This record gives sequence, structure tokens and C-alpha cells, in this order.
Amino acid sequence: MNTHLPLTTIYMRRIRIFHIALSLLLATATLAQKQTPQEYIAKYKDLAIIEMHRSGVPASITLSQGVLESNSGNSRLAKFASNHFGIKCKGSWTGNVIYADDDAADECFRAYGSVLESYQDHSDFLRKNWRYHPLFELDPSDYKGWCHGLRKAGYATNPQYGKILISLIDRYELHQYDGAKLPGTGLPKLVVGETINGVPVKTAKPGETVESIASENYLKDKHIRKWNDLPADAKIEPGEIVYLKPKRRRGSEEKHIVLKGEDMRDISQQYGIKLKLLYRKNRMEKGAEPKEGEVLYMQKKRDNEDVIETAEETPQWKEEEPEKFINPHSETKKLLDSTDFSHPGALDKKVIEVPDFHLVQKGDNIYRIAEKYQVFEEDILTWNKDLNPSTMSIGQKIYLTAKAAEAANSVIKKSIQKEEAKDSITQEDVEEIQKQITVDGPVTHIVIKGDTLYNICKRYNVTVDQLKEWNKLTNINIQLGQKLQVSE
Repeated sequence: MNTHLPLTTIYMRRIRIFHIALSLLLATATLAQKQTPQEYIAKYKDLAIIEMHRSGVPASITLSQGVLESNSGNSRLAKFASNHFGIKCKGSWTGNVIYADDDAADECFRAYGSVLESYQDHSDFLRKNWRYHPLFELDPSDYKGWCHGLRKAGYATNPQYGKILISLIDRYELHQYDGAKLPGTGLPKLVVGETINGVPVKTAKPGETVESIASENYLKDKHIRKWNDLPADAKIEPGEIVYLKPKRRRGSEEKHIVLKGEDMRDISQQYGIKLKLLYRKNRMEKGAEPKEGEVLYMQKKRDNEDVIETAEETPQWKEEEPEKFINPHSETKKLLDSTDFSHPGALDKKVIEVPDFHLVQKGDNIYRIAEKYQVFEEDILTWNKDLNPSTMSIGQKIYLTAKAAEAANSVIKKSIQKEEAKDSITQEDVEEIQKQITVDGPVTHIVIKGDTLYNICKRYNVTVDQLKEWNKLTNINIQLGQKLQVSE
């Protein structure tokens, strides 16, 4: 009997194999693609506009710094800690932290539960520091003044920092958002016909009830409650998403990492998956809530041995955090109605009496003098032309105002507001400073009570084999206080 296949069958099989391989290759390439600056801007421009109205920081500044500091959201610090501005754990920070290699190994950076918290903390960081207070007195459209002022205030040490921000703003026309109105009129609105996971939804307005929404959409009250998992006595809150048809058996995304304050119903509403099926897919008892940082499956059922850790009073690996500022692209509850826009840019300034000069004392350096009188180091150097910060002597007179320096004929005749004319910033310049600024070194996790190698892997989306290889581990045993590298 002839067991050979016809040539046409062989060719067809080869073609199928080629198509499968090509599909896998394309899928892999898609996954490996980095987010572009344009995609980053489109994703977060509304948040930058909201922050502008809340804090007074121009949206163009927030977006350009986000693009530069986080490499358009692709940096390890942005991915693992939602930190888009490279803010370190200095000052009065009491929130969560993450360790990453930057100027030195294992530097401490602020870690946020979401990009929203990073954006809000960035605005507050600028508002609370005296170095940036003069920027809030500029005309709101003066983005160039903001860019040069950030460099002068020491936000970054690179002398081209201000020009590079300006080049990004001009290239992507970010200044168009500096005059933008709030996205909505008090509450985020979904466009007519918008859906989540293919299911029609609406955003509840102030004063709306289950009954009024049902009547408006020719539905029964019990259907609204059933489809939205609302108990009989529960009320609809303004800004809450309301499903107008039953949710799906599978979520719109494959997985979800549980954030602080989220419960199973929140996640069910966010991804359009039936609550009972969300429990079933994750092998959880009805009414149980997952621990912060756990990964929930929304499209396939988790393995038997992959057990979800349920929430405790306070999760071991997280500290108490301030109330979140909600992302209009991921959650819709109480976004704009919970934000105070009444005093944008209002600053709590301390009045510092600045004398004409300072006499150097033991232990002084130029940074301490600048902080004491809230005067920029750059200005001090300009007003004191013969000053060498490395060789200051006790009793040396250092002028602290331009007027006093001019009276002593010691001021350099140049303006620090106008930078020297140089060639325009190129894309290569931007990429070069991005390499210097972006925190992209290996990320470190310090083991605390309750940690296991398994839940650390889930938290950072890596495999056990990777953790063992990076840390030269021969088994899965870890100890309190142990430093583990959790990224390449």
C-alpha cells in the first residue's frame, strides 16, 4: 500500500505551517513593540489637562516630561512602579517604594498604584517646592518659560533639559492642550453608543437612580440591578458605569492586577464580565475579595494549584496610600466631581527675608545657602563672579540679590533668563538625554513578611526560573530583608 501523501497535500500543509509561523512571529513582534510618544500622549492627555486645571501645571509640561522621563511609558520604573517622572523617595514621602539602578545601585523611587497617582504626585511635587513657585506666576501659555525654569530650578542637571522639553512640545504640538477645557462638565461622559466589552453602558449623572435609568432606557429596575450586581437597597453613584444589558462571560482583557481599594464587583464592572463568572474563573468563593497585587483571570479558568490569596485587614506588602486620583481611561467613578478646581496653582508660600549678603560659616556650601534663603545656585554664581563653590572660606561675603551685587560691581553682565543661541535640538539629542534620564536599570524587591517567590513572580510578571537565574538561587527559599532582582 502506498503511504506517501499527494504533493498537493504536502504543499498545503507547508503553507499552513508557514502561515502559523508567520502569525506567531507577527504576534511576538506586536507584543515587543514599544509605546510611541504619540500613543503615550493620546493615552494620557486628558489626565494632564485635568491636572492642569487642578494644580496649574501646564498640560504640555506634564506630557513632555512624561514622554522624556519615562521613555513614553516604556521604562522599567514606569512599568513596575507607575512612576512616570523619576521622582525619588526624598522629602516626606511615606508611600510605597521600589528600588532601581540609576546614578547608583538600588536607589529608592516612589511607587504608585496607578499612572494617575504618579501624575498627581508630580503636580504636587512642583507645587510644594519653593524652587518651582516662580513658574506658577508665569503666563499659562508660556511653556518655554516653564521649560527653562525647570532646568534652572534643578529638576534635571543636563544643561539642555529645557531646550529638549521645548523641542518635544513643539514637535508634538503639546501646547495645544494648555488652553484646553476640562474633558466633560463635571463628570466623565461616554459618547452615545459606547460600550464596554461589547455591552452598552451609560455614566450615571447626579440625581439619577436605578429607577430613572431603567425608565429612560425602557428597562425594568430588577434588570438594572441584576446586570450591575446591585443589592436591593444599593444606590447608583454619580459617575458610576451602568450596564444596560447583561455583561459577558469573558472579560475584555485576559488578566487584571488587583489595585488597592478594588473589589470583585469593581473589576467585573471595569471589564464587562459577569461577577459570578469572575469568581468561577478564579476558583474563589462568592463574597471573597482578592489580595492587592493578585492577578485575576478573566478569559480562562486558573489552574487548581494557582490559589488566589484573599485580602487581609492591610496587605503585608503595601502601606496605606492617599486616596487615588482616578484615571479617566481606566475607571469612571467619581473622577472630576471629587476634584477641587477652585484654586488652581494656589501655593502655600513661606515668606523668606533675604538679606543683601551671607557670610560663609563652617559647614556651608552653595546648596545649603540657596536652600536657606530660597535663592537659586545659578543666580548666586551669576551675582558673585569670583565665587568658586569648591573653595569657599569662612567669613567670605556672598551676595544674595542682584541689586546688592550690582552696587558692589560684582555682577556678571549677562541674563540667565536667555539661554545662549545654539543649534536646534535634534531627535538624536532627545534620545541621548533620554538614555541619561530614564530610570531603566534592574529593579530590586526587598522581601518582607508574607512574601513568597511565587507571589513576587506574579507581582512583577516574571517566571520563577528568571528570578532564580537573576539572583543565583538554587531553591525557592527566601528570607526577610533579602534583595531580589526582579527585572533584567
